[in-house]
Amino acid sequence: MNATLKDNLRAARADVLAARKCENINDPIDNHVIDYIAMAFSRLFIKLHIIPNVVTMLSMASGVAGGVLLALNRSLGLDILGAVLVILSAVFDASDGQVARLTKHYSQLGRMLDGMSDASVYLSLYLACVLRLWNRSLLSNPGLWHGLLIALGAGVFFLYIIQCQLPDYFKNLHMYMIDNSRGNELSRARDILAARQKAPRGSFSALSARCYCAYTRMQERRAPKTQKLLDAVELHGKTDALCDAFYAESKTLVRLTNLLTFNLRTIVLLICMLLHRELVGLLFVVVVLEPIRLLLLRRYEHLAARLLPMAEQD
Repeated sequence: MNATLKDNLRAARADVLAARKCENINDPIDNHVIDYIAMAFSRLFIKLHIIPNVVTMLSMASGVAGGVLLALNRSLGLDILGAVLVILSAVFDASDGQVARLTKHYSQLGRMLDGMSDASVYLSLYLACVLRLWNRSLLSNPGLWHGLLIALGAGVFFLYIIQCQLPDYFKNLHMYMIDNSRGNELSRARDILAARQKAPRGSFSALSARCYCAYTRMQERRAPKTQKLLDAVELHGKTDALCDAFYAESKTLVRLTNLLTFNLRTIVLLICMLLHRELVGLLFVVVVLEPIRLLLLRRYEHLAARLLPMAEQD
């Protein structure tokens, strides 16, 4: 390996680390593969002065286009192209965050668009699964089969929305408690509401704040004991003992959140579609990912309940 290549690899690694929210909580595939591919695009986007929200829209367009090609179910070649576009969507999704952190171009609108992008991509993928299964009835009654498919597809998408709220929330909670100001994006709904009330009525900023507030409230309502812990921390402040106790358990739990995010979910779904086992891909969300979500929520809520007395001490 010549010196120039070594220097380029060192520079790439330095850029990736500088754009990373926090060490040791990301998916290994992101850490070792996706982030480095994304950085090549991020450098280009920064050079062309393309803002993160535009990159997010590129991610959405690529993923939805991939879902459409997979829904057509015309040939193996189109299926592979669709899968490649979905993977490219994941690269752009990583790139928009890198561009935002490297250029200090953050916004609530960007967080909202990022969630909308992910939801649009998965809506197209789950819809593609339903359409591919439409004429492959496992029942003698096609009408009943179609009804069950619609119910399963809608239920899986609903579970996806719930499952992806918690990883985002608990990762930001983890970074807040270990005082990582670079990556922490933890927001409280009441703070967003106060900021929204200052925005001009009827403006786009007021609308985006309203949507962001609703999203944050949904996250908070699923973890009420964690809200009590945060209230106590805001009132009494964080102590080293409290942060150390939280980190001791959260450093393991936070890695579980990666099982609910893009990579595992998408890899299983794409493999199932390429092998014409779409029903397995849909049921994977219910049978495997939902128990992980419930376990993650239970463990974090138990952790918050145990640490609450410590947080309430003056």
